[in-house]
Amino acid sequence: MLTALALTALGASTVISRWDPGQTGEQAAMGIVVAVYVGVVLAQLPLGMLGTMSISGEYTSGMIHTTFVATPSRARVLLAKAFVLGGIAIAASLLIAIPGYLYGHAVASQFDPTLPPAGAWEVIGGGTLMIVMTTMLGLTLGAIFRNGVVAISVLVVVVLVPFAGRMLPGGEVVNRILPGYPALQVIEQVPDIMLDAATFAVLGAWAVVPLMIAVLANRRVS
Repeated sequence: MLTALALTALGASTVISRWDPGQTGEQAAMGIVVAVYVGVVLAQLPLGMLGTMSISGEYTSGMIHTTFVATPSRARVLLAKAFVLGGIAIAASLLIAIPGYLYGHAVASQFDPTLPPAGAWEVIGGGTLMIVMTTMLGLTLGAIFRNGVVAISVLVVVVLVPFAGRMLPGGEVVNRILPGYPALQVIEQVPDIMLDAATFAVLGAWAVVPLMIAVLANRRVS
């Protein structure tokens, strides 16, 4: 968390130092938000790993049996963890974004930034959804594989594939269905290849659908 916050501040300073002197106050306000949420991106993998270890660690240690004795419903256990981790993910994004924005606003004071424009709320909402999605995906993979190393490896591949996928034949098609590219598009870091509504739909689906699959799988597997 502290590393992401420090990198957010560093990134914001670097980006702002390169701005055109003719930048308007509204452009500056939007630029600050985008720079901050690039920093928020850095927190997604650690939070995804937290999601993974929150359940795979219990399977490894055997504590999951105690959990299921206390709460026999596996679906309820998984959904309760999802609820708690979702709250942690939202709190983490705010703990990075708010100080980062205040710092960026101070650094960019010479541009007299306005209040965040309407377009900034898409970045804020998309960045927060991205963090929640990665955390939920980590929990889901931990519940399915029950092995932290395997689950984290799959998580890293799913999140990072878009960076390599763009260079492969048919990469644009892959990027439309995996969560990484839509997450980067919504914070304006890559060219748009889909509608804004589609990016939110893809991120939301990756947060909910795998979790529902894990709930069903855990009902059938002891």
